[in-house]
Amino acid sequence: MAVNRTVQAIFDKAMHLMDAQNESTGNTDTSDTREYKVRTIGILNNLLDLVYPASDTFAIGGDGKRPALDDITSFEDELDLDARILRDVLPNGLAAKLLSEENPSLADYFQQCFEQSLAEARARIPACFESIEDGLPYGGIEYGEFGSW
Repeated sequence: MAVNRTVQAIFDKAMHLMDAQNESTGNTDTSDTREYKVRTIGILNNLLDLVYPASDTFAIGGDGKRPALDDITSFEDELDLDARILRDVLPNGLAAKLLSEENPSLADYFQQCFEQSLAEARARIPACFESIEDGLPYGGIEYGEFGSW
């Protein structure tokens, strides 16, 4: 089963975490959630730079520039992030930010969940070992040119 990568899917998960969905239908697009929906894209754009390096889709470019995702512009936009970030980290972060003024104690709970899930995602990024003894491609430690860990 494929992961739903849309902004709408992240919003839906956050609404369910916050128990803000319609009680009869489960629909998250209601008059009660309209204010949340207006704020969602801006909030997610702010969270992208925090979560992208913890995703297994993060790739360091060869041009020496920090890689970044494009800004989100609509609820149909799809994010190039791994399933853990899409299903757990971003919905908790979004819920925390949406509730920050309305319910600070619940917002703090979701913020804690966000930070814990983000730390776990960072800790589980696939990694590999490289030899640094050859001096290539970094020039070697003895020349003070080693710049990658």
